[in-house]
Amino acid sequence: MRPGPAVLAAFGARADPVSLPGGEGTAWRAGALVLKPAADPRVARWTADLYQALAERPGSGFRVPRPVRAASRDWVAADQPTGAWAAWELLPGEPADWSGVSPSWPRLIAASEAFHAALAGRPAPSWLGRDGSPWTVSDQVAWGDRDPWSILAAAPGPLRGQVRRLLAALRPVRLPAQLIHGDLGGNVLFADGEPPAVIDFSPYWRPAGLALAVAAVDALLWSGADPVILNDLASQPQCGQPQFDQLLARALVYRLVTEMIIRRGDQAGLAAAARVGDPVTGLVLARLALPISVVACAPPATAVTAFVTVNRSCPLQVAVTQPVRFLEVPVYHGDLYVTAMARHTPYP
Repeated sequence: MRPGPAVLAAFGARADPVSLPGGEGTAWRAGALVLKPAADPRVARWTADLYQALAERPGSGFRVPRPVRAASRDWVAADQPTGAWAAWELLPGEPADWSGVSPSWPRLIAASEAFHAALAGRPAPSWLGRDGSPWTVSDQVAWGDRDPWSILAAAPGPLRGQVRRLLAALRPVRLPAQLIHGDLGGNVLFADGEPPAVIDFSPYWRPAGLALAVAAVDALLWSGADPVILNDLASQPQCGQPQFDQLLARALVYRLVTEMIIRRGDQAGLAAAARVGDPVTGLVLARLALPISVVACAPPATAVTAFVTVNRSCPLQVAVTQPVRFLEVPVYHGDLYVTAMARHTPYP
């Protein structure tokens, strides 16, 4: 639904509104303004206050659009036919192409670090995490704040299996939580000669590194990104290395569970999500693989040949011979059942 004449007049917009691509398809451009529905005016006002404060920070390393007040001096204007709306200044810039190894990653990383440093110390709003939206529910599943099984039970087998394996591989993350942008990748605009612009704030109360983990998962799932991007991201201090892979797994659970919820009953859509999710799930599980120690009760001058079989969904046999007392063989863990057998053979 487009903003009505009363809303346009309240924000001083004189141009006819034009639908903008991206997101949920609900944003409209009217001249130098961008208008978006304010489904919850309380959230819209809080976001406007936050972005007004961020916009006033000099040399911050990122841009944000300034909110625009209505004639009433409120951040929100409404009319009966179209509901409540908020208005923002239009910033120059375009989203990046995240396919392959995008040259935009260094700028996104720097912008994320600066943006989340500016958010650090700000309190979470009282309403955060209480809207029951698919995105909130999926985030809570990924962080163990909600029982996932009723959602998984309604999902098709392949997609359900991916999420179950990821959930089983999760371990505690000991990183401080703060306000973060939970949908960064598609909501940063790049323009020559300007810092990146961070738009469409999606607030969550999680470790700052999760923002880039979600951006990476999105790029891998939907944009054909090269997995090599994960190596550079994992080396960033803001990503919480060595816990980045745990953030990555939670980001992937978040996206896959969201697909389960919003595509419930859409078998073709769920099958498509399972197809794109399968290689990314395998990649993340491989990065999470923990070593299994096979104890060799023998003198050091003895080789251990370990036959490691990962049963069920990933049959694998690895044979390694080393003259060591302990042999570590990395394999998948989680709900994959692991059997390890050690056989002692004389070392020449």
